[in-house]
Amino acid sequence: MAPGFMPKVSIIVPNFNHAEFLPERLDSIYRQTYGNVEVILLDDCSGDESVEILRDYARRHPDKTICRFNEVNSGGVFSQWKKGLELASGELVWIAESDDYCTANLLEELVRYFQNPAVMLALARSDFVRGIPARRIRTSEDYLADLGLGGWDKPFIRAAHSLVKDGWAVGNIVPNASGVVFRNPGKISLLDDRKWLQMRLCGDWMFYLSLVRGGLVAYSPNATNFYRQHGTGTSVNVQKETSYYREFEVIARHLLQNYALEYGDLVKQRRYLYEHWCSRYGGSRREEFERLYDLDRVWPHVRARKPNLVMAVYALIAGGGETFPITLANLLYDRGYAITLLNFRVEPTEPGVREMLSPSIPLLELEQGDLLGAAFKDLGVEIVHSHHAWADMTLAALLLHEPQIKHVVSLHGMYETMDRAQIRALTPLLERVDSFVYAAEKNLSSFPRKFIDERRFDRIDNALPTRTITPVARATLGLGEEDFVLCLVSRAIPEKGWEEAIEAVNWANARSDRDIHLLLIGDGPEYERLRFRKKNDFVHFLGFRANIRDYLAASDIGFLPSRFKGESFPLVVIDCLLSGKPVLATDIGEVRYMLNADGGLAGELFDLVDGDIESDAVGQMIVTLANDPQAYERVLRNVPLAAKKCDVTEMVNKYEIIYKRVAATSAAVAEIGRARQSLGETVE
Repeated sequence: MAPGFMPKVSIIVPNFNHAEFLPERLDSIYRQTYGNVEVILLDDCSGDESVEILRDYARRHPDKTICRFNEVNSGGVFSQWKKGLELASGELVWIAESDDYCTANLLEELVRYFQNPAVMLALARSDFVRGIPARRIRTSEDYLADLGLGGWDKPFIRAAHSLVKDGWAVGNIVPNASGVVFRNPGKISLLDDRKWLQMRLCGDWMFYLSLVRGGLVAYSPNATNFYRQHGTGTSVNVQKETSYYREFEVIARHLLQNYALEYGDLVKQRRYLYEHWCSRYGGSRREEFERLYDLDRVWPHVRARKPNLVMAVYALIAGGGETFPITLANLLYDRGYAITLLNFRVEPTEPGVREMLSPSIPLLELEQGDLLGAAFKDLGVEIVHSHHAWADMTLAALLLHEPQIKHVVSLHGMYETMDRAQIRALTPLLERVDSFVYAAEKNLSSFPRKFIDERRFDRIDNALPTRTITPVARATLGLGEEDFVLCLVSRAIPEKGWEEAIEAVNWANARSDRDIHLLLIGDGPEYERLRFRKKNDFVHFLGFRANIRDYLAASDIGFLPSRFKGESFPLVVIDCLLSGKPVLATDIGEVRYMLNADGGLAGELFDLVDGDIESDAVGQMIVTLANDPQAYERVLRNVPLAAKKCDVTEMVNKYEIIYKRVAATSAAVAEIGRARQSLGETVE
């Protein structure tokens, strides 16, 4: 494990009437060789001495233990899972069932796999044990062989999609929860699904399948979970009931809605399940089996599946073209897409930008680009969506011979900074792209008209979701409540006008009745160059800040003095409007359109003069806004109307239309249907 890699693990222990096994269970938890943990002890209204034992261990380990005991039984194990997950504060989660135990190295062995940010779940081998003292009656290797899966004698990291195709669709490759560590998903819709909460045997399988979509799964045979078997345990009893077969149909439906499967994959599941049925009831009750599990009833759910998508970024750094794909990935995940974020890591990762990504979305970072095509196949990728010219061209080259993987490109302003000769040189790779999206008409300026006419270009306005805003207290920044404050948020490069902004504010301050302050948020060469040379009592260099809306809301006006040739549909303007503040900006790209409302502009605009910003002229605009209440109120009252145009639902709807079009879903379903017919429909 790399030095310093010590993510917190939340260990959830859901207990019900397991007093006789709790000491061994808890000892195996508190004696783990990995120490950065919190232990969440739950009890579901046990009738034995469980609570006394749990409290005793909590007293012994008060610095790392949380207790929550029910006074009324919840009625189901997954209700306790939900409760534990809502309490969990760790980056990783281990649900340690109260009657199992494990080797002391289980956490240390599994946690190390999460150094790969695409690994969503890691599992250890299991021994099935019975009795006191426990004796081994079976191994996970035996269990997995029954599913037709081998190769469990060595550690591995594999794509979840390929594991599902190879056998996880047939049966659950995880014998029980105690042998698994997974990334804390935060809030996921499954936790509020009443049907899932009521499941008795296959709910853990569905949970894991939901967690790992688009990501990787790790396995280690070097630590062992001891899975206790009871002659009258829940899993044994449920398998004797017909509800067991109904739950398999629920899983089949879930698989079809979430994974790119063929009919034959579900035929394997049906065969496996029917063999189980025949072992209990014989082969003479097939019709009864098909009333419980019917593949024809399940199969139409394949049409509800959304294509598997990779969102590709040049680097996890500040900037609209880099943070927008993260926002879009989060929004699409919430709509049910299997999303993987691919980071090319061309520049070092900014931790605050990394934290913008939902913990439920795998982050893929490959050391070798030539492995990309194979990796995408294993992940079941159907569409890749890139947002940076370098990433666009790299992907087009690497996927040149992978026509089944569709490529969508969003133009964020880079191509218009190129001349026609550069575009012509890139044309062979640009022809690999299946669909282009642009937000400003100027995004098309460098493309030949013939190329535009022959390809598919769609305009989609950028938008951002609303979020809770807590304005930064001005006093913490050395600002007075009566001061006039401008907030500039951008990459700190010369073209973004940091030096001109400072000059304009200094000019305005010399002529204003109010103190005027400038907040500069962002990293880059201009931050390093200017922060010592240009800092004064009115200019505040704040560096990178993840919560920019809190700073915008604490200011009077957003400031965008940009002369960047690629400025198109700047996200910071949206952030400012959603923070309830007007914008003072260069009349560039689509900024005028963004600020325009029925009552006028939600801000003030100024022109470039021979490509430059006239600081004195901008300074005069600042003086007017700071000292003329009517002028400021006029632009402020237009903010809500301009903000309404930032419709994030409409934006995602339009992207979904493009994904469905390029994925050719109807053709894929037809092909799967043909495979279904060729395999036949009889239960073997």
